[in-house]
Amino acid sequence: MSISVYIREEKFYHYFQPIYNLNSMNKIGFEALLRSKVHANPETVFKEAIKEKRLYELDSISIHNALYTYQSAGFSQKEGALFLNIFPSTILNRDFSSFLNKISTENYLDKQQIVLEICESESIDEFETFKERIIELKKQGFLIAIDDIGKGYSNFELVIELEPDYLKLDRYFSKDLHLSKKKQRIISFFLNYCEEEKIRLILEGLEDNRDLVVAKALGVKHGQGYILGRPALLKELMLKQN
Repeated sequence: MSISVYIREEKFYHYFQPIYNLNSMNKIGFEALLRSKVHANPETVFKEAIKEKRLYELDSISIHNALYTYQSAGFSQKEGALFLNIFPSTILNRDFSSFLNKISTENYLDKQQIVLEICESESIDEFETFKERIIELKKQGFLIAIDDIGKGYSNFELVIELEPDYLKLDRYFSKDLHLSKKKQRIISFFLNYCEEEKIRLILEGLEDNRDLVVAKALGVKHGQGYILGRPALLKELMLKQN
């Protein structure tokens, strides 16, 4: 199936994974995760869109779909923020700011409920322009997260220059955290940095209760992972909590 048909017929949907306050065990929001009706691995779709120069189209339609699904399920006010994965080139697109404002208004979502989670899998060619767009989005009320900190090469320039509202530590730091003093020290470093800069840190990939216990002991306040809640359709998540 061509990427044009895939986008036009919206051959995708979204799973949503809860993010928790680890102290109160209340949800602070959900991350929207694109899932494909055609491809088992969503990354395949994005790679094809990049190849065919249709990434902005796919990214923007996916964001619109996720916002609409979230609002339609009645989660908008009760469940907090919605984290949306987004490519830097989408933010650089000159139409993106007006598009985001339009669809957030259409879906009755407060802008401070929308967290733009920047993927580091795409290089940023025009960093100063990108930074200006981020500043403008923040002025409008949208929140910014940097995803996958610690995965592959981490661009700490983004962390310092963009002054994000959230940092999301890669699942690498969660795996066997209870066995690794080095990982514990790195997490403590990020916790100290985030506290000083008033950034909320989220530890991803929590799957083992022993790692969860250590994360909480270190002072990690927010987490995401299978032990807390698996990605699912919103209607399934609603049934579980009722």
